[in-house]
Amino acid sequence: MRGRPRPARISGSRGEGRYRVLEIEAGEIASKAQPGSYVMLWLPGVDEIPLAISYARESFFEVLVGPPRGEVGMILHRIPVGSLVGVRGPFGNPIPPQGSRVLLIGSSHGISYLRFFAEKYVDRIYGAVLLNEDLDPPYISRFREIGVGVSVAKSGDDIIKLFRSMMGDIDMAVICVKEDLGRRLAEMLIAKNIKGYLCVERPIKCSLGICGACDLGIWRTCLEGIFLEASKILGTEYGLWTRDRSGSRVPIEGSVESPGLPQRAVERDPRFSINIAGIELPNPLMNAAGCGVSGSILYRFALEGAGAVVTKSIGVEPRKGFRGPVAIEDPEGIYMNSLGLPNPGADRYVLEIRDAKKAGVPVIASIFGKNEEEYVEAAKKLYIAGTDALELNISCPHTEFQMVEEVPELVRNIVRSVKAAVKIPVFVKVSINSDYMEVSRRAIEGGADGITAINTVRGYAYDPVFRRPVMGSPNGYGGISGPSLKPIVRRVIRDLRSEFDAPIIASGGIDSARDVIELLHLGARGFQICTAIAYKGFSVFKEILEDLRRYIEANRVKSLWELIR
Repeated sequence: MRGRPRPARISGSRGEGRYRVLEIEAGEIASKAQPGSYVMLWLPGVDEIPLAISYARESFFEVLVGPPRGEVGMILHRIPVGSLVGVRGPFGNPIPPQGSRVLLIGSSHGISYLRFFAEKYVDRIYGAVLLNEDLDPPYISRFREIGVGVSVAKSGDDIIKLFRSMMGDIDMAVICVKEDLGRRLAEMLIAKNIKGYLCVERPIKCSLGICGACDLGIWRTCLEGIFLEASKILGTEYGLWTRDRSGSRVPIEGSVESPGLPQRAVERDPRFSINIAGIELPNPLMNAAGCGVSGSILYRFALEGAGAVVTKSIGVEPRKGFRGPVAIEDPEGIYMNSLGLPNPGADRYVLEIRDAKKAGVPVIASIFGKNEEEYVEAAKKLYIAGTDALELNISCPHTEFQMVEEVPELVRNIVRSVKAAVKIPVFVKVSINSDYMEVSRRAIEGGADGITAINTVRGYAYDPVFRRPVMGSPNGYGGISGPSLKPIVRRVIRDLRSEFDAPIIASGGIDSARDVIELLHLGARGFQICTAIAYKGFSVFKEILEDLRRYIEANRVKSLWELIR
């Protein structure tokens, strides 16, 4: 039940102070849930949100809903028992029970995770420190019923004092508090060499590792969290700034400036190095636009072997994107997203470009807009920020910006205007949702230095129980990605190479060295990977490079480029 929301019934509802506990019948999720797990809960027509699992048995699980604020909170506080909602999960890595004297520290709805941990490992619990933030902490009575001693703190400073007094008696801490306080506690744990896991609650949208909305610098909260070791957290932006739904940095009051990422120097292997439209790459692999927001996550792609990195599609103004679900996998291996082009806007994204540039590989900025003026404005700002090339996203299949590729003359004019405004290579990303040959022809007429093919393919998901589209986009459309696109991409690359000499970057379904070799034979020079990062992990770059190295040695080829048509 991880790929798309499935109908589940609300079997119970009760108050917990100003919070509300919902009991949901979903045996498949309940049987797999562990302390640290969460679910994505879908209110059809409203939104999809993450909620911590606070308890689970064979046929049901419980979630804690915060005080009734906002549309979703208000609805969940009033939802009648017997109602159907959509759920998928469980997500999140289990909290390892590594200690024998574990201290729990939590506030607000984060206490949900602590309650589940205490229920399962009560014999290991030293005690709990809960923060009272104008609301009585939830589950106090339940902690005490199962024999866990509870101390209630009135402020973050009180928690620090209590924690300091208990540190000599504990061997592990599980913490779920606001980031500014969490960072201070993490520093104390490391100073005393005490094992600790901290909850990281970033804006989780897809839970599939695709969108990058929840990335914590070099970690993706949805796949590598929600709980991370204290030692991992301190090397990130945790506690320094958080992010809103657009991906914009939101400084945390009292935080200090991040120490920053080290500048890398990348060694070049002549068997893989390539020049694409004047850009020198150590190898032809790169991520595709859309699978990472922060400069730090782009930096990690480079650490894992990417020869260039591509930003999320950036517009002139910040954009929060669509309500959920924004990404599903159904059936297995078929991914669809309708993120809605969330991004911080070109002005704010300059900070991320600076971080990405430290990775030591070319940075390609993906941009979008509704007219020539917006493309040019975004292009200028990111060019000044230091990007090495631009990729014009003219073909997003689920937003109002899809109309750009539907007018090939407009594409030509946009490319011409952008080329006149910047002095770096410009690529145009096309899709099969329109006449990609004509669009590519007009783009090249406008001066495009290369073509990226293809963008995601427009699709539609429907739920017969709720009788409505699954995706949160206004029209219900989403972009299909993943292995199912492989034969389509091969066809498009073949068609483009048969008519145009411009460099081609292949994108869509690539997850193996075989894909790269086939597309090389068909004429592609660069290879973008995104969905495979979700199901194979960051290591997909290194795996492909290692397999390519074996192929070269076995076939006595001096370099990959002998294979290009």
